[in-house]
Amino acid sequence: MAMNVVPFKLKSTAKDNVAPRNNVPYERPQRKLTMKEMQVREYPFLDSDVPRIFDDLLESNLIDLPKMKRPEEFEQKDDPK
Repeated sequence: MAMNVVPFKLKSTAKDNVAPRNNVPYERPQRKLTMKEMQVREYPFLDSDVPRIFDDLLESNLIDLPKMKRPEEFEQKDDPK
């Protein structure tokens, strides 16, 4: 029985397209800290300095606060009393 063998190339998979790593250790991209992690972290300034720092940043226009979405509800309170 005679067979004809024809060479063919399989479609490449995602693993075939990966460049060699050159023995570089795996580096994870730095993720953002969660709110709990930021609260636990120790900062180089005192908690009592935060309002002054915030005011200084506002005055020097380094930060901007967004406009209120509902200014008519400004005086309302969540307390149902």
